[in-house]
Amino acid sequence: MPALLIILGIILFFVLILSVKVKVTVHSEEEVFLSVSWLFLKFNILPKHEKPEKKKKKKKPKKKKEKKPEEAGEKKDEKIKEPKDNPLVTFYHNNGVEGVVDLVKRLSISLKGMFRRIYRAFTIENLAISLLIAGGDSADTAIKYGRTCSVFFPAIGFVVDTMRVKKYMVEANPDFAFGKNEAKLHAVISLIPRRLINAIIIVAFSLVFRVGIKFLKGLKKSPKAEIKEKSINQVNEAAASVTEN
Repeated sequence: MPALLIILGIILFFVLILSVKVKVTVHSEEEVFLSVSWLFLKFNILPKHEKPEKKKKKKKPKKKKEKKPEEAGEKKDEKIKEPKDNPLVTFYHNNGVEGVVDLVKRLSISLKGMFRRIYRAFTIENLAISLLIAGGDSADTAIKYGRTCSVFFPAIGFVVDTMRVKKYMVEANPDFAFGKNEAKLHAVISLIPRRLINAIIIVAFSLVFRVGIKFLKGLKKSPKAEIKEKSINQVNEAAASVTEN
């Protein structure tokens, strides 16, 4: 009995811990700031502060070994693997108007897939996006503004309708006077870990279920289909023998 109470107490403790909200704050203007807070803990993830380089001891130059021509040819043939296009990394390096629009567009596309349930585990407490769009001249500014709005507003509308959003403010304006391209983004996102774990488990089971159904459908072929396949193969073999003769 005491052992059972201890086990139940441990389970209850982890359930309570996993029910505490994790808050993620993102602010993007000229630079991206990202912080994560949980209970009384707060971690500033971005921007990363570069550590001062330590002075390295000078080493004596080593004699370079001559490489065989075969080895040099092999290295030339090797293909350099390019890093995969990550939307968050792209947004970090290009956090202007294009970066914000691309991030919202990719999020809306992801919400249409099977991972929609996972994204719904997150709650957007506050979202504010302000875009200032400009081109080379007034005509270019108007064209660029129209194209940006045609992509941005349908995407952000779908995100707001699909996800849990408590408060948001979104605006986009053309800048005919000064020709500035600016993007400001501020978001506070909360997450209850327990909800995320439940969503991942449900998605994993649904994937396994779909794969299992497809596998069973592949095994259970009707006898008529098998007869048709055999007859088609026989006709193909006969045609091949005729062409050879």
